[in-house]
Amino acid sequence: MTTEARSILENIIEDFNPDKFVHFFRRKSKQFSPSKDDLRAYNDENFSNTLKVGEIKFADADRLIVCAFAAQKPLTERSGKKAQYEKAKKILKEQQIYSAGIFIFYDQGGNFRFSLIYPEYAGRKREWSNFRRFTYFVSKEFTNKTFSRRIAAHDDDFISFDIIKEAFAVGPVTDLFYKEFFEEYGKLVQAVIHINKIDEEKARDFVLLFSIRTIFLGFIQKRRWLDNNEKFIESFFQSYKKGETDNKFYEDWLTILFFEALNKEFEPRKYLPKQMNDALLLAPYLNGGLFKKKDGYDNKGWIIPDKAIESFFTFLFSHSFTIEESSIDDAELQLNPEFLGIIFERLVNKADGAVYTPRTEVDLMCRLSLVKWLMNNLSLTITPKNLYELFFREGESEEDQKHGSFSPREAKHILAILETLAICDPAVGSGAFLVGMMQVLDEIEEELRRMAHIPSPDVFERKKQIISQSLYGVEVKEWAVWICQLRLWLSLFVDAPEDMRLSTTAILPSLDFKVRQGDSLVQRIGNKTFPVTGHAVISDNVKKKVTQLKYLKTEYFYNKTSTKEGEIKQRELAIYDEIISTEIREKSDYLNALKGSKPHEQPSFDIIDHAPRQTKMELDKDKIERLEKEINELVEQKNNLRKDKPLIWNIEFAEIFVEKEGFDIIIGNPPYVRQEVIADPLNNIKDKKTYKTCLQEMVRLDFPEEFPAKKKINAQSDLYTYFYIRALRLLNSKGIHTFICSNSWLDVGYGVWLQEFLLKRCPIEFIIDNHAKRSFEAADVNTIICIIHASQKKINQQHLTKFVAFKKPFEEAIFTENLLAIEDANQVISNDVFRVYPVTIKDLLDAGTEYENEEKEKLGVGKYEGDKWGSKYLRASDIFFTILEKGKGKLVKLGEIADVRFGIKTGVNEFFYLDDETIRKWKIEPEFLKPVIKSPRECKNILTNPKKLKYKVFLCNKSKRDLKGTNALKYIEWGEKQATIVNNIKVFWKDIQSVQGRRYWYGLNEIQGNTFWGKEIRERIAVFISEKPFLADCRMYCASLDKGSQLVCNSTLYAFFGEVMKRDLGGGGGPRSLMVYEVSDSLVLKPGEIRELNAEMLNREIKTIFEECGIDPESKTPIEEQEPKPLPDRAELDKIVFDALDLTNEERKEVYRAVCRLVWNRISKAKSV
Repeated sequence: MTTEARSILENIIEDFNPDKFVHFFRRKSKQFSPSKDDLRAYNDENFSNTLKVGEIKFADADRLIVCAFAAQKPLTERSGKKAQYEKAKKILKEQQIYSAGIFIFYDQGGNFRFSLIYPEYAGRKREWSNFRRFTYFVSKEFTNKTFSRRIAAHDDDFISFDIIKEAFAVGPVTDLFYKEFFEEYGKLVQAVIHINKIDEEKARDFVLLFSIRTIFLGFIQKRRWLDNNEKFIESFFQSYKKGETDNKFYEDWLTILFFEALNKEFEPRKYLPKQMNDALLLAPYLNGGLFKKKDGYDNKGWIIPDKAIESFFTFLFSHSFTIEESSIDDAELQLNPEFLGIIFERLVNKADGAVYTPRTEVDLMCRLSLVKWLMNNLSLTITPKNLYELFFREGESEEDQKHGSFSPREAKHILAILETLAICDPAVGSGAFLVGMMQVLDEIEEELRRMAHIPSPDVFERKKQIISQSLYGVEVKEWAVWICQLRLWLSLFVDAPEDMRLSTTAILPSLDFKVRQGDSLVQRIGNKTFPVTGHAVISDNVKKKVTQLKYLKTEYFYNKTSTKEGEIKQRELAIYDEIISTEIREKSDYLNALKGSKPHEQPSFDIIDHAPRQTKMELDKDKIERLEKEINELVEQKNNLRKDKPLIWNIEFAEIFVEKEGFDIIIGNPPYVRQEVIADPLNNIKDKKTYKTCLQEMVRLDFPEEFPAKKKINAQSDLYTYFYIRALRLLNSKGIHTFICSNSWLDVGYGVWLQEFLLKRCPIEFIIDNHAKRSFEAADVNTIICIIHASQKKINQQHLTKFVAFKKPFEEAIFTENLLAIEDANQVISNDVFRVYPVTIKDLLDAGTEYENEEKEKLGVGKYEGDKWGSKYLRASDIFFTILEKGKGKLVKLGEIADVRFGIKTGVNEFFYLDDETIRKWKIEPEFLKPVIKSPRECKNILTNPKKLKYKVFLCNKSKRDLKGTNALKYIEWGEKQATIVNNIKVFWKDIQSVQGRRYWYGLNEIQGNTFWGKEIRERIAVFISEKPFLADCRMYCASLDKGSQLVCNSTLYAFFGEVMKRDLGGGGGPRSLMVYEVSDSLVLKPGEIRELNAEMLNREIKTIFEECGIDPESKTPIEEQEPKPLPDRAELDKIVFDALDLTNEERKEVYRAVCRLVWNRISKAKSV
């Protein structure tokens, strides 16, 4: 239904007049007050007729100004942007009563930019630290569909500033386009399958390639580089339709444009109109690989039906394109280059565990990585303060921003070392981190050139140079490589000088050796896994060939060589072959010397001595056996190399591993894939278990000393943990590793082996969380950013790992002064913006190590069992550690006083759980029926009355013979005839896998308890108890406790411990999950520390934690400043627990505040996306 606001807006677009916006805003907000205030004082050579259209006053006293300006020159997406931004900021700074503004800049043709601009504040000061702008470009030449839908979807809805911000938000615009794109993409796939008779996977890749190329053409025509026409593709298709059409557009028209015209190989066609022949002859020479024919797709003769193409074009070109790159603070709400990266990654990775990393996180990670890498590698003494000022902005006004204090010599030194960088993303996706690095490096290098008084090339050449010198990526799927290349090409194309459109040499670089396709983790041929090896024997001849190879790859990148891609790949192979041959020869010489018992020199490779007390003869025998094995493995590698070769890091990036011994920075967002669904992404290894074995073999090959055969690698490990190991192996000795990924390894069991490895080999610099805003919506997972140094033989036990929890979204917190405070912190710092918790490696090791006895503890001989780093150092408040100190000798793990078990798993709930009606129907004997909690939702009170439960469980462990004559037997016989559908197959209940292993399929173990925990916890925090034991479903855990311990489990202190040590599920509402081992590890007072209590709270309705503690999380007064007012019966119970721990009055209040803060953060973080 068309709203009145939309009708007004469409009229404005068709017949522009700034006065009409008064009617529009009146229809959008009842709080809108029109104004004719003359703002001519803001007129200048760029703008005239400056007018205040009006303002909106919101209920919270915020005010938004609406202004209109006549631009002196015709508007485009790019023209005058900076001047417009500066004008709007000037008005907001000088008219300080407004917290934001909508600014409308229009030209004589009725085109206009519709921008929301508002400041962000640093700290508590109301200071204009930074501004953000979100813009729609509107022209009657285009459909403006997104603009109309987002801005005028409803009447009277601009009731708050948050709602207006949502109308200008990038996310919903992306969602809107993606929904339509996904539908059109699906229709294209089906059409291609039908007309070409090919399988769906091939059709999807073929259509994806077509979509990528078409969208790239959309950006080309936006610059009028095709026949000087912004609508060339539409005109091209309409010209085709004027002739005889029979599904020939793709075959006879588009392929000519793709593979000939854009590669300067076009010969005019008789069937093409003269205008189109002329246009194709003058098409820009792009090259770069995108418009080269792809084997397996473009040489198959496949076509796309005309109707499907027309439908796709109609959809695609109804959206407005812009060649402007959005930044964190300035977003164009049109199809921009980043936007397309997001769309394609969502399309192709939605089932593969990979998600697009938001720009803010990408920018932060790139800058922090570069700062930490420079601190490791600079030969001049440069202070961290200067580096942070160079890379980050301050929380000050724009006029007071700093860029570090550097002499020309220092600036030249930093510039020179940055130009040697080698950066790789091993799961590159659509290239967000490569583009992010390119943009940051370009910005910083430009600033350094200014300081060093060095002239600068144009931005196109600068960015191309950065890609050539520094950026690398690997992706497992071929289509993902295409998308990454598209993203890099687009980021270059937007800055290509106008005079390049008629260039006779290729405009875009060739990226085949920058972004490689293959499995980053497993490189396997036959039964042999190739390691990432650091070869000790690198001859001068090999180094010379690597230098030549590097030069050849650079020439290929710049399209300056006639050498083909395949020839360069053969040179890569030849170099690796020579390296292996040299190593085989030296090992063989040493082996012969050992066998001949002749004097010999120690070889240049390592022979690891695991038996220090062996005799010379025994030692030589062991060395001989090891050498023979190593030689055989190298020979096998050499023989297998030219077979079906996978990606092998040492070959594909030979220049990196020979010249630099690895990458300087590994950065990325690895895929999150649970262990049960890990499989070979290339489908070469069919069996999932075999592929997981290969992953573990990869770990052992990468770090053999840390992971010998007897060292256990948890089989439950998520795929991203293997990416950590591989990424760290790819670094050189001074490198930096930066990942954003799931935070689960900080707390769950499968993270133990990774924690231990990092503590013993790779110093962790930062682990960064954000309590205010979750980074990923689509992944439904909570993440951390981790910055780690490359592996070291021996690390400083006093090195500080800094756990940083930001309390505000990154865009409101990432300022130089905050980062410097974190950098300098050697003790806990907590303020309104962040908390940093520095912990030494020694302390982290000690906290996670368990010892068999006191003697072994004194000797330091223990086993690392892991620790909950996320719970303790990122989420726990200071009161947590106070309680641990005061609770020494009083607190114990629940598992030490009770056996915590899963509830019953029936396998067939429909059979085992009976309500009263079913019981009456079958007249089952009472001896076979036991009360059961089927779901925590049944429990309205803490004290559970079995008589009020809805279900009873059928519990019978007698044979049918012993049941003869009972109604229970009749029920069992009925049940054996019933079936359910499992994977589209009918399976009788008695044959379901989970019941087959029992003595009797209908028999259950009688697992009883008097205390019950639900597996998911939201705002209602309770442990259910009963006076007598009974049963619970497997969705709950149970134990048998004394009455005092039951009460302790319902205290606020216990709820607080649970929140500190939690794992977030990440779903709607922000639930936290509870594992059985977490219940066992939960802390309670020792039995006997608390007297029994006839608490009224046991029988009343369970409230939310906020109601229980008497704290309002939505109050304008922060939780930390509120006076807790717990319900009287809760206060009575808590007093006994607090007394037992000797907590002060203020410490007791802190417990209430802390638990409410943790729960509110959990819920708010889930809502933040």
